[in-house]
This record gives sequence, structure tokens and C-alpha cells, in this order.
Amino acid sequence: MRIRLLLFSLGFIVLSGMPPVHAALGIAPRCLRPASPHGKADDAKLPASELPPALPNYDPEDRDYLIRTLAFEAPNEPDEGKAAVAYVIINRKRSGSWGASIKEVVTRPWQFEPWMTRRKEIEGLSTDDPRYQAAERIADAVLTGQMPDPTAGATHFLNPTVVRQRRGGSLPSWARGEGQSIGRHTFYSPEESAAMLASLSVTALGDSLRSEKSASCEYRLEEAVDQSKNLKHDG
Repeated sequence: MRIRLLLFSLGFIVLSGMPPVHAALGIAPRCLRPASPHGKADDAKLPASELPPALPNYDPEDRDYLIRTLAFEAPNEPDEGKAAVAYVIINRKRSGSWGASIKEVVTRPWQFEPWMTRRKEIEGLSTDDPRYQAAERIADAVLTGQMPDPTAGATHFLNPTVVRQRRGGSLPSWARGEGQSIGRHTFYSPEESAAMLASLSVTALGDSLRSEKSASCEYRLEEAVDQSKNLKHDG
């Protein structure tokens, strides 16, 4: 009995001094990265199905018209350039000033040139055409939110080289401010600029009124002092 207890004690001492299994095998322990505040690893990427869509509740017709517009409006643009044109369309749809759907936005008269000059060709483009498929890839990435808006909310764009040639060197009034160049196009947010100018005008008007009011008060104060002096002089 004593021998068994002795052997048991010796075995326990030996085992307690052995290194962990992963150390004995030369395997480093796995260290988990700290979780983010949202309970997920910092470098975790959400699947496309969980990304917030750029245009919620879009229907297949909207998607199709967006694809066809990109195929003809930005066929030779890089991916970012195609996405920028797509976001102009989406931003216009969100605004509501150009239509309640993508179809209404892109087919609105005098807005997107291909729909004015090549409508039959656009509508006849096969979904198996490489041009359709190239635009489809970008349109889906934009609609699902995988590609963010590189224009920061632009609602207008143009090719400055082409437009200057057509207009004898000038650009439309909404394109005379600072724009953002992406590919061959330059993108603008004239509504935002107009709102800013309106805000500045209101501020300037307020400053002017305050200045006039201040000047008026000072004048009345001086007038009252003069009258007081006159009264004292007359008395």
C-alpha cells in the first residue's frame, strides 16, 4: 500500500511539471484577437447580403435600367468611374427632383444623352452582351453597398473635354465651380452649392441688417445726447 502511494505521488509530481501538450509538440497556442465593440473581430467583413444597400427596395426594372445606362454612359470608364455614374443616378432618385424610379431618372428628357440618341440600341442590348455583364457587376456592387459613393453625393457630371468642344470652350453654369474628377468625367453637387450660397446670402443679409440696426441705434443715441445738451444749454 505504501509503495502504491509512493508511486502515485511520484507520478503526480512528474506530470505536474510537464509542459502543456501544444508546447511539447512545438505548436504555439492560438491567440484570439480582441473583439470589436460590436462583438466581431476587427477585420471581419460582412457578407454582401448583410451590407446596407445603396438603394433600398430597388426592383429588377430599376436594376436593369441602371445597368443599361452604365453600359452606354460609361463604357470605357474604370470601375470607380462606372460606380460614380451609378451614384449620380441613385442620388437623383433619392432627391426626387428627377423622378421616383431609376427608369424615370435616366429616361427624363435632356438628362442622359444615350437615352436621347440611342434608346433603341440600349433597350435592345442583350443580357448576354459583355457590355451588359461588365456594367452589371458594378451596378450590383453599388446597389448592395459593396462600392461606396466616390462622388460624395453628386447629382451632375460631364466630360469637360467633349462639352467644351460642343460649347465653344464653355461649360454649363452648374459646372463652373470646383468638381471632382473621376476617370474622364467630372462630378458636381450644384444643389449643395446652391444651398450653401443661399445660406451665405441669408447670413450676409442678417449681418447687413444687424449692421444697419446698430448704426441706427448709434445715430439715435447721438441724437438724444445732442438734444440733451441743447436742453441744458437752453435752461
